[in-house]
Parts: sequence; structure tokens; C-alpha cells
Amino acid sequence: MKMRILFCAALAVLAFSAPSCNDDDNYADPEGTVSLNMLDELNGKTLLENSGIYIDKAQNFVGNDYCDLFMLGKSGGLGAVTVRSFDTPVTQAAVQPGYGYAACRPQALMRFPSGKLALPVGNSEVNYMKLYVASQLKEGDKTIGAMVKYALVRPETYGLPEYDSTVLTVDWNNGLDYGDKLSITLSDSDFEYDFHGDETISCEKKGRKLIFCLEGYRSGVYTLFLRIRGSYTRVNVSVL
Repeated sequence: MKMRILFCAALAVLAFSAPSCNDDDNYADPEGTVSLNMLDELNGKTLLENSGIYIDKAQNFVGNDYCDLFMLGKSGGLGAVTVRSFDTPVTQAAVQPGYGYAACRPQALMRFPSGKLALPVGNSEVNYMKLYVASQLKEGDKTIGAMVKYALVRPETYGLPEYDSTVLTVDWNNGLDYGDKLSITLSDSDFEYDFHGDETISCEKKGRKLIFCLEGYRSGVYTLFLRIRGSYTRVNVSVL
């Protein structure tokens, strides 16, 4: 399951959590926010960073062969845009004022057994791009593009264990026997795992816990992938 991690550059409209009336921080632009006047393909064809994303003459965001597009709904601002998933790509997305978007290369995503896709946490090379359409650009009565706010951000960790850390060590010298069970606890019961422990160790999900059962003796380090929403981590289970 080795992956090549690449810089983010696909377009995605994101789900968001609506803030309360007096929670102004949810509307604040994140650090590093850039405002860009994006002219459509008939009026200059402004590209978004080095992603290749542009606005066509029909006022749609368009990616390229390396871009996936997603669309969900309105957002209160760039700071209120929050990724929930990268699971339903489209080829283009309408440019609509008041809507949130994001971008990541599909090559950076990992697909889990459920079909859900997620970005790795804790890797400084992996960002995704959040976008927000603040307003249309007009020339008279004609729409010629949009004023877009965007920022590069890292995937949310959601309390997932640190990438490449060891979450469980099985030491047979501590009086363990076949059939014994050990567990780790996740931050959320809505998680998914992908684990292959050969004939040595198996696991099953119960609430927020992942229960490991010792089935045979073979020392080694086994890889465990854990996903919460649109983020995942890769960790180790060590058998001594």
C-alpha cells in the first residue's frame, strides 16, 4: 500500500459545519489566505496557483487530468469550509458565490476497503487547497470570472495516531498466550481500519476500540491503516 505523495491540486466543494451566530472565529480566513481575481477562459484564463484549475466560459471551475472536482453546498466563508470526504468526484463544478471548495491530487489519496478516500496526516509535503468564491467579477452586465480566496492547509488529524508511530507492541515474554486480546482506543467510533497480520494477529472493531487477537507466533512489524473522515494515518503493530 505504498503511495507516492504529491502536492494537492484537484478541485472539491466541501461540506461545512455551520457556525453559531456569535462564533465569528469560524468565519475568519485561515493563515496564509490569498485573494485572487480569476478571469475566465475568454478574458485571460487565470490559473489557480500551479494546479491548472481555471474558469471556463460557462463559469465552471475546470481541472485537468490530475484533478478531481467535488461539490456540496454553501459555506459561511473560507474559514468555515471543512473537508468531510473526497469520495464523489465530478469533472467540473459551477462557480457560485458563497460556496466553498478544495483541491488535492488524486494520487495523494488512499482508497480504503469501503471505497472511502483519505489524505495522510502528519506529512509536511501533503496539503490540500481550500477555496471560497467571495464574489463574481463583472464587466458591465457580463460575468467574466470570480474573486476567489484560497489557502493551503494540512489534513485534519481528528485525533488519529501519529503517522509511522507504533500503536501496539505484543511481547510474548509478558505471559501472553494464543487467544489473548489487546486493544487500542481511537478518538472516534466512526473510523475505518485496514490491517493484515498474516496468521499471527487479527483484529475487529468495537465502538472506539480496535481489538487485536493473538492467533499464532511470528515476530515482525505489521502495518495498520486508520481512517477518520477524509484523513488517514499509517501506524505499526509490533510483535516481539
